[in-house]
Amino acid sequence: MHRFFPLPLFSFYKMVRKNGGIDPSKLKNTPPWLLKIILFEPIRWIELALYDQKISQHQIEKSPLFILGYYRSGTSYLHQCLVQDNRFGYHSNYQMVLPEIMLSTEKKLLPIFELICRIFKLKDSVHRVPLSFRFPGEEDATMTTYLDEKGAQWGYFFPGMMNEQFSKYVLFENITKSELEAWKDSFVYLLKKISIANHQKQLVLKSPPNTARIKFLLSIFPKAKFIFIHRNPYEVYASNKCFWKVVQKVYALQNSNKVNVNKIILDTYSQMMSRYLETKDLIPPGQLTELAYIDFIKNPLETLQKTYQTLHLPDFDYCKDKLKSFIGPQKDFVQLKHTIAKNEREIVTEKLEPFLRYWNYPIL
Repeated sequence: MHRFFPLPLFSFYKMVRKNGGIDPSKLKNTPPWLLKIILFEPIRWIELALYDQKISQHQIEKSPLFILGYYRSGTSYLHQCLVQDNRFGYHSNYQMVLPEIMLSTEKKLLPIFELICRIFKLKDSVHRVPLSFRFPGEEDATMTTYLDEKGAQWGYFFPGMMNEQFSKYVLFENITKSELEAWKDSFVYLLKKISIANHQKQLVLKSPPNTARIKFLLSIFPKAKFIFIHRNPYEVYASNKCFWKVVQKVYALQNSNKVNVNKIILDTYSQMMSRYLETKDLIPPGQLTELAYIDFIKNPLETLQKTYQTLHLPDFDYCKDKLKSFIGPQKDFVQLKHTIAKNEREIVTEKLEPFLRYWNYPIL
């Protein structure tokens, strides 16, 4: 994103070639990629010319607040609640989809995109709500959408590379020093860009891979604050199975039939949670709070107020009424439960038992 070359079209071709091409059944998912990397390429060059130096020199004055938790643990809902407080800045879906041109186009194009969503009543296929480009996005997804081969989430588009990407760019294992430095440069550059877009507000950021990166995040932002949210691991597993099906249908460029999706979910969850438990004590007192998803959806206002107090965030009363208005219509979406088939329970329980016991969830 911070270089004129290689061209995004070349980077996309390189990624596709590296993974053996696009499966015929997934060709329908390619037009958004091609539209983005061809149509907006001239604007990308303009944005680089106008903003690259400013971004490189930018200093993030207020340490971010990071939301941690595995995929489908309630991180998105928590994120949406927190950004109702307009004293915080955040990474929008528009910025996630078009990060390379967000500073020069968001004000003009975002209203058009929102109008299209309303006219055609588009739905967010993952979260089952009306689609909005104003909703919060994820930094790791963005590192994929701007065609960075170091993006941790390429494995969702090309399932065969999921384990490699997770190991290198989530756990930072089996990675060279130069690769890590390159990833760090891209990550920090993106955060600077988001900070500029939000006029130096304190950022609330949510990307599940950050759950395993506490040591790394503290090395950049020693005063960063963290909210970790956990959900019944059985439900997380079942929800992620549904998530993979949606991704395969709407976004993937290769089929997942050559990998064991269930094993990927269990392995990545176990590794991410283990890394979190190993490193959370590195966070200084007063900079971390933990909450259970079930408690959060039952008493969202009380839970958020306690979170504000624990982390010494700004006065909660400032955003209380706005949060009440936002939370009400969400109840039908956040209380959906997922169950596990009986023939899966034994192997799932064996893998998840340490975490079920740690957070006192019942074992099936």
